[in-house]
Amino acid sequence: MESHLFYCYSLLVSIVVVLLSIFLWRRNKKRLLLPPGPPAWPIVGNLFQLSRKPNEALSALSAQYGPLMTIFLGMKTAVVVSSAAMAKEVFKTHDHIFAGRAPIHAATILSYDKSSIIWDQNGSQWRKFRRICTTELFSSKKIQALQHVRRDSVSQMIQLIFQENGLKGKSVNLADLIFHTTMNMISNMIFSAKVFDPNNPESVEFLSATTSWVVFAEKPNLADFYPWLGFLDLHGVDRKIAASLKRAYYFLDLWINNRLATRSRELNDEREKEKDFLDVLLDMRGHDLSLTDIRSIIFDLLIAGFDTTSATIEWAMAELIHNPDKMEKVQGELEEVVGHSRRVEESDTDHLPYLHAVVKEVLRLYPPGPLLIPHKASSSCEIGGSVIPKDTQVWVNVWAIARDPGVWKEPSKFMPERFLEGEGAKMDFKGQDFELIPFGAGRRICLGLPLADKMLHLILASLVHSFDWSLPNGMSAKELDMDYIFRVVLRKSQNLEAIPTPRLQHHIY
Repeated sequence: MESHLFYCYSLLVSIVVVLLSIFLWRRNKKRLLLPPGPPAWPIVGNLFQLSRKPNEALSALSAQYGPLMTIFLGMKTAVVVSSAAMAKEVFKTHDHIFAGRAPIHAATILSYDKSSIIWDQNGSQWRKFRRICTTELFSSKKIQALQHVRRDSVSQMIQLIFQENGLKGKSVNLADLIFHTTMNMISNMIFSAKVFDPNNPESVEFLSATTSWVVFAEKPNLADFYPWLGFLDLHGVDRKIAASLKRAYYFLDLWINNRLATRSRELNDEREKEKDFLDVLLDMRGHDLSLTDIRSIIFDLLIAGFDTTSATIEWAMAELIHNPDKMEKVQGELEEVVGHSRRVEESDTDHLPYLHAVVKEVLRLYPPGPLLIPHKASSSCEIGGSVIPKDTQVWVNVWAIARDPGVWKEPSKFMPERFLEGEGAKMDFKGQDFELIPFGAGRRICLGLPLADKMLHLILASLVHSFDWSLPNGMSAKELDMDYIFRVVLRKSQNLEAIPTPRLQHHIY
């Protein structure tokens, strides 16, 4: 009996040793061609080196191993890009190779990634979805035509602050307020309805389901590093993600079906006068799109739009409150262009260079997605003498690129003025200047960028022009917590709360 147990034990140890040897041999052989990187532990690779803020950890490692660096994450191989020159190689020179996606495990549940603009591969379906959104929602003509939606949403936000907080000296949770405003602005542009209405149980439930999906999807998951563990659902997260996604889909289907019923009861020429994006999508049903496609497009636009935009505006308000001299400059510029007798209009923002510099500086310091969404090599590719094999994940550390001391003077300091002089005055975040690519670049650049550009400047200008802002409980500007939490979207560690004091005559609100 003992000899049998000893034999089984020896056999098991031998198998483990052989497998481990093969694993290490294959990794070392592969590594000879890959870009340099830190030594990796067996099985776990470099996972323990990522810390709670992987953007900072990877930035520190790239200073040692170079701007094109290999790391091993469990069974996955990733190449990390940490310089503008390497980002240009990925997004411009070899853009056709790196336009694929490496979906996180959460995105594969219920096959969500297969019909997603965000996660789908660079194929005919993805190109079709992107073309429809670009043409029918994010073209200059469409954005201009929907200007009244953005104006009304911002007007309602300013009125709410004035009535519920400004007249009473109460603090505003700016994080929640901006989040709900951007959410309603985007949803009104898509299907002429507010996603967030506290008096509507359906909208409250939809918001709960959507935010739950995001929260669960952002949690660390072993299946992202060891795919064969996915079916075990060791964290129990898969079931929660599936439930949240089903709830969100239920309400989107409900709204879509309600619109179909409405369309069937109305004359086509009457609907033609008030078509929104949902109507445009439904007009394509049966030819280019299925109802599932329509639901997926809307879901992607909502979750990609309101979280990133609201986070950026919150960071902008936090930095301006934290730096009163910069706030004074923005307000001075607004007084010259807009005055005190009216609210800010979207057309005013074209004449506010310092405001634009503030937005650029905020996007530099706090890019919405610090590592972007992972790309994937569709074939082997050589960059800088190293080979990036097919199916390798590519992480672009835009946080590190935007804080490169070789490019930026005092990179950790909030200095909007850097975008008003010298080379900085010519720089923008539209994907052509690789030193500043908070929305990505190449064919996978954020398709909602033209809309985000309008929203960021209008909402920020309106908040700063309409109110002076102070911190609650007698807190000084320099005491404001400016730390962040690393997530898919970079968020403040503490929601921003501030007290508004009206700057305009009361009848203007």
